Amino acid sequence: MAPTFVAAGTVAIATTGTATPAFPAGILTNDILLVIAESVGGSNYATPAGWAHAQSDSTAISPVVQGTNTQLTVFWQRYPGSGSAPGLTGPTDHKIARMIAIRGCPTVGNPWNISPFANSATSSTAASWPGGTTTQADTLVLEIIATGADPASDSTAGIGALTNGAYTSITERVDNWTASGGGGGIAVISGVKATAGALGSSTATLTVAATKAYMTLAMMNAPAATTRFDQIRRTRGHPSYRR
Repeated sequence: MAPTFVAAGTVAIATTGTATPAFPAGILTNDILLVIAESVGGSNYATPAGWAHAQSDSTAISPVVQGTNTQLTVFWQRYPGSGSAPGLTGPTDHKIARMIAIRGCPTVGNPWNISPFANSATSSTAASWPGGTTTQADTLVLEIIATGADPASDSTAGIGALTNGAYTSITERVDNWTASGGGGGIAVISGVKATAGALGSSTATLTVAATKAYMTLAMMNAPAATTRFDQIRRTRGHPSYRR
């Protein structure tokens, strides 16, 4: 069974102050929490205590930087059961961030199977995520994007429906942009990949043309619980066996 999307917290937007994306409702211990954040390209967020940049094995892949236009930062943690929402500091032009929660991932190690990323210096309304090949069935794939679009207002930018024939249950989870400072925003769309293999092509259309930073996280499902039978020894010298 693929991991499930729990909820998204409220979006946090700030300029020179601290942006504090709220915890999603209903989170439980060991849920995977992801903070999706955008800023001006090259303007880095400080890593909050208890959080880490998304990484592939031991190599950080966040932030994904597109020149000086935009960058996508993804912090994550395995929720310990208590704590405070992280305050994001660093960028001074604008900050926009939102936290999402995923349930049903492994309770140790990186919770994603693959994590391809890319950027595009072409300013257009066409969005196209990097492909990849999963090695596990039933992953919940998160297609994440940041752009530096400067909308006329906070509500005039956005993203349309995602298309990918390899996915089922395609659902928009996050779609937030801000006109603060130079402007920018984030979106997250999820889909279930039932079989291991190539993710195929994920595409969507933006409302406002922009350059882009992309990340794809194929969230792994936790191993099914198994029952282990203790070794049983037969009497009268019969060999041991397992059931």
